[in-house]
Amino acid sequence: MIKCVLFDCDGLMFETELVTQQMWRDMTLSHGIHLPEDFFLKITGASTKVIDQYFEQIPGLKELLPQILARRFDLSVWGNVAMDAMNKKGLIELFQFLEQNAYLVGICSSSNRQYVETLISRVSYPLHYETIVCGDMVKNAKPDPEIFLTAADILNVKPNECLVLEDSKQGILAAHHAGMHHCFIQDTISPDAEFQSIIEYQVDNLNEVITLLRKING
Repeated sequence: MIKCVLFDCDGLMFETELVTQQMWRDMTLSHGIHLPEDFFLKITGASTKVIDQYFEQIPGLKELLPQILARRFDLSVWGNVAMDAMNKKGLIELFQFLEQNAYLVGICSSSNRQYVETLISRVSYPLHYETIVCGDMVKNAKPDPEIFLTAADILNVKPNECLVLEDSKQGILAAHHAGMHHCFIQDTISPDAEFQSIIEYQVDNLNEVITLLRKING
């Protein structure tokens, strides 16, 4: 029985990944840095710590990180986006369903809380959730399960009573390591072989999670 649904944020709840990826490409190219083909597969859903370690392999990229992150998390940009313009398909409908059916809800993002709350503020419907756990609140980043296990502990639910919704390899691995049910909703990242082998459920959008929950819970 699923009692709790844990959401990733970027690329899962909100249409931010394409904008962010173009931002990375523009800034790195302007500094003569060429990103590896698997760059976004490795960093999407990961924390700054994980990204920082990966940057050691790409000359010049680590030095550019503060400038990129400053633009990436500029709240004045995200806070002025039109209401509902970033909502992923089915976002409001799923939150309404979860609220009406008394599911516990947590938002687990590698980003910082102020940024996540800024994105949430651009939704016209008040999203109901019990907790937000962000990357700056845990020691270990995805694919470590700490962020999801922390949310489960706060909500007083067992890992196998949770369904994690993710759009990244790092997030799905974290949910898998946590012993939680998980559902992949593809955004910009296509699964590689390792990724594909651990996906438990996959749907096309958030609205389809309603049907999935009804199927799992009977």
